[in-house]
Amino acid sequence: MNEPRFEDLPEEEQEWVDALLNGEIDDASFVELQDRMLKRPELRKVMRRGMALHHELQERAEGASEGAAESWAATDPHTEPSNVVAISEAVGYRRFLPAAIAASIAFVLGLILMSVTNPRNSGVSTAQIPEPEVVDEPEASAEGFAVVRNLFDARWPAGEEALREGESLGAETLRMEAGVAEIQFYSGATMVVEGPAEIVLKSAWEASCREGVVRMRVPPAARGFRLNGPETEIVDLGTEFGLQVRDGRTRVEVIDGEISFKHRNGPERFVKKGAAWSLPNGGDEKQTAVGGIDFPDSGNFNLLARTRRRTDFERWMRHRDTLARNPSVIAYYTFDRPDPTALIASVSEPRNPELDGAVVLAETTAGRWPGLNQALEFRRPGSRVRVRISGEFSAFTFAAWVRVDSLDRRYNALFMGDGYENGEPHWQIRDDGKLMLSVMVDHTRSLPGHPQSRFHHVYFSPPIWDLSKSGRWMHLASVFDPDEKRVSHFVNGQRICEEAIEPKFHVDRLRIGNGEIGNWGEPFRETPWFAIRNLNGRIDELVILDAALPDEEITRLHENSRAGHD
Repeated sequence: MNEPRFEDLPEEEQEWVDALLNGEIDDASFVELQDRMLKRPELRKVMRRGMALHHELQERAEGASEGAAESWAATDPHTEPSNVVAISEAVGYRRFLPAAIAASIAFVLGLILMSVTNPRNSGVSTAQIPEPEVVDEPEASAEGFAVVRNLFDARWPAGEEALREGESLGAETLRMEAGVAEIQFYSGATMVVEGPAEIVLKSAWEASCREGVVRMRVPPAARGFRLNGPETEIVDLGTEFGLQVRDGRTRVEVIDGEISFKHRNGPERFVKKGAAWSLPNGGDEKQTAVGGIDFPDSGNFNLLARTRRRTDFERWMRHRDTLARNPSVIAYYTFDRPDPTALIASVSEPRNPELDGAVVLAETTAGRWPGLNQALEFRRPGSRVRVRISGEFSAFTFAAWVRVDSLDRRYNALFMGDGYENGEPHWQIRDDGKLMLSVMVDHTRSLPGHPQSRFHHVYFSPPIWDLSKSGRWMHLASVFDPDEKRVSHFVNGQRICEEAIEPKFHVDRLRIGNGEIGNWGEPFRETPWFAIRNLNGRIDELVILDAALPDEEITRLHENSRAGHD
């Protein structure tokens, strides 16, 4: 008797499996699928084979690169393993592949369901039900209990690193010389602080103000948040209040709701909306008149931020138009398109439609200036922009505004040449957060001792990304300079590393041809092989230049194109 095939399943079962793969299956269909598995051995057999195929593909797609990388690391860690999988070798017909992956998931879930319900009625003995494998792996974590939500004209003391919007904050002291910062605690409380200020962040539920003007908005979920003055403890009871600490004098004013405070060794006092108290250092508290202090308001702040955003955006548009006319620009993509079916135009001048990119599955979304410009999101495995860039070049500078949400793959593509043949570039981020740039030297031979890798070298940066930077825009740039024989990496306009190009890896005839933004889908042009390297995140702006830009030009690129305090 022939083994059952996916094509032999009833259409209804095929639809369930396809929906499961696409993440679109509804609860009712999922329950029906599991019930059908209890009754039909044919479906179970298809799913068993699917699970085995899925396991093999995972090992080959991930293990091939990681295992190869481990075996090569002893002699040359600067190679890029090829994590491609030949579909034709793994399965005889294409349609079975996606269904098999879905079937493997359904099979595991089905076995779990049968084991916890009634295996005697399932047609499968308990001996056939595999024991779940317990994997004791450390859980991903990130530091911090607050985040910088907004900044407006913020200035920082000399020698201290400037905060950026979206940056995580932990137990630390925040010092500002001037400007306004909005801090959102993970408890739900929001602090708007105006400089000069010195704020000590202690936890998601507590902070101290040594100097500055602070406005707190605390929703019911954050009730109990504590904000301390120099000699005062203030506990929020579900309210909005302001605190000023200047020149040894402290003042608290309840804008809405109620607080309790205790000054020095005095009694606990409960204060409601419309009351204010003076809390002098070394003296007793006393009630005072309301008003006289302009506490920073997040509503006004948002209006100012929108005005500044428009100003920044107009500055960037002038920069864009100037950069587009630079004769060194090979291609320049800003990802704005009025029609979701339109190509992504290269705005470089003179205009060349041959450089326009075809969008596949990538989704148009908000860019660095929400409401004013667009970006592309590449979160789905098939997401990409297909481009063709003809010609030969003397150097490469890649620069892009990128928002990484997570590094789900071993390699996460920014810009990739298709076939990775002589002179073609690969620009990407590894899962440990390191920026990578490589150019193929000789695709006709392998590296000594590394038969899976063609002759090339990968130039890594130190880690530039971790989970604390998820969702933050970064300006990334990498320069391949054959004349000076060096490769440099930049983050937010600053060079973070440089590496010499060894004579054996030197190549000065550079090309691109077919390539992809945000993925690497056709590494070998005439074979049905694939690599899973989509970027889980957004790209807002990407420029490729036939020049090795010096440090000051990279800094200028960042400064002229940044959105506020990105």
